[in-house]
Amino acid sequence: MPSVRSLPRPARWLLLLPLAALALLLLAYALFTRHVPWKVPAQHRPPEAWTRPLVAGQGGLWVRALGVSGYEVSDGSTTLLLDPTPTRPAPFELLAGPLSPDEQLGAAWCPRADALLVNHAHHDHALDVPAIARRTGALVVGSQNVVNLALSRGVQPVKTRVARHGDDFTVGTFRVHVRKGHHTDIAGISNPMSGVIPPNAGKLWFWQYALDDTLGYHLESTTNGAKLWFHPTSTWSPGELAGLEAETLVVGVTGEPQTAEKVRGLMSESRARRVLPTHFDNFFQPLQRGLALMPGLDLDAARALFLAEAPGVEWGVVPAGERVFLPR
Repeated sequence: MPSVRSLPRPARWLLLLPLAALALLLLAYALFTRHVPWKVPAQHRPPEAWTRPLVAGQGGLWVRALGVSGYEVSDGSTTLLLDPTPTRPAPFELLAGPLSPDEQLGAAWCPRADALLVNHAHHDHALDVPAIARRTGALVVGSQNVVNLALSRGVQPVKTRVARHGDDFTVGTFRVHVRKGHHTDIAGISNPMSGVIPPNAGKLWFWQYALDDTLGYHLESTTNGAKLWFHPTSTWSPGELAGLEAETLVVGVTGEPQTAEKVRGLMSESRARRVLPTHFDNFFQPLQRGLALMPGLDLDAARALFLAEAPGVEWGVVPAGERVFLPR
């Protein structure tokens, strides 16, 4: 058998490729499984105005962060859950077998809901959705894969709605408008882990929480007029938010780096005067371990871009468990 040294140079590289890939996987595993506690620095803390008690007659939205891109949004009458994701499997759990939600954790973090609005069907956005919907009786709104996931876990069809680009409907006291976006590329792969979740799906490994559509939601309270854009991906295409202004923009900061062009487009189309960055915490770390920042994320750079584009904008990082009031 020839030695590696005796092989032609191209053949040597081919033999080394599996070793290089294994080394990269081990490095990534070590990077994302290492828990590095993080506290929100002063410059990223929500402004004091977001933490003041509600003034009598003042319209606005109560927003409670649920971790990753999850939020509870309420106008005092209707409660919407956006990407509720309290169950966060560690990397070794992702490789050990099919995923299951921690229903007790879901009940503790998401005790009530009128509707669940889901950006896309990957496990870090949708794993807990069916269990929360069954317990609360909430409507599940999302792509066909999100709805199929809910149906496969016992949610009744009448409690589901497939959302499509341009949809405009009412849930309780909220008017909801849907826009299609796109998922961040991962390792150069567009629409990563895409596929079909059947409505009779059994237990699923993490990669079987398959991507189809990625959706953003514009919310408007019909009781007080407060508006919020839920856009938890770090991507943007011209026209994606156009025609739907909102005081508050919830925007993803993990994945693609923010650029001046992207920030300019997001801010000019949304006309937002406050920004809540989301998807900043390491979702490979269970909630019980405490807050940890996604490895490699430069929040300072993201903040600087938004402030440069809109100098008067309010910026606030809201960690899981904290609640803020966002006035009109």
